[in-house]
Amino acid sequence: MARQRRDAGADGTDELNLAPFMNMVVILIPMLLLSVVFIKIGVINITAPKLSVGPPSDEQPEKEEEPLNLTIAISAKGFRIAAKAATLPEMEGCPRPGPTICLEDQDVDVAGKFESARKAFENGNAPAGTKALEEAMAAYNFRELYNRLAKIKNEYPEETIVNLSADSDMPYSVLVRVMDVARYKLKKDSYSDTSAFWEAEYKKSGDNYAELFNDPVLSVVQ
Repeated sequence: MARQRRDAGADGTDELNLAPFMNMVVILIPMLLLSVVFIKIGVINITAPKLSVGPPSDEQPEKEEEPLNLTIAISAKGFRIAAKAATLPEMEGCPRPGPTICLEDQDVDVAGKFESARKAFENGNAPAGTKALEEAMAAYNFRELYNRLAKIKNEYPEETIVNLSADSDMPYSVLVRVMDVARYKLKKDSYSDTSAFWEAEYKKSGDNYAELFNDPVLSVVQ
């Protein structure tokens, strides 16, 4: 009479041996944890546009100081700055009519560079897209933008809000760069050299950095 196998089940079928599989899992888990790439995410606090209801018509509100309502409109031609419902005049050397701060290198086709970058990223060519995007951003005059904002801040030291708007096809990286420039004060209020501007350190105010316009509001463009 044939001897029955010890690992057979009640119905005569073999039981599954999970020991090799568990050993493999124990080995793979530490390897997977060591290969994980952690991504650092930066967060920028942004205030959404607010709607408010005016006082009843039969009440006369107290006369208040006209708000600054500082606004920066970003386009492929430069930055248009407005305050107190008036657009600041064009800087010297910029074409008229045009933005308040035109491109530092007006020979660069910024809109064309943005389009080339967009197509390159869509086709999976990230190096070409990054290069085109960096060339377009290098044409903007961020140094003069900071100079203007620092001057406005000295006139309105209590103001912290800046409204930002941009063309619908404007890359997000340009908007973030404008936020970075408008956020904190640098060691000096004005820079004439671009390299010195980008290498400048932030100005300290106690234990924190001195604020410029640190409360950006994304404007709704209709």
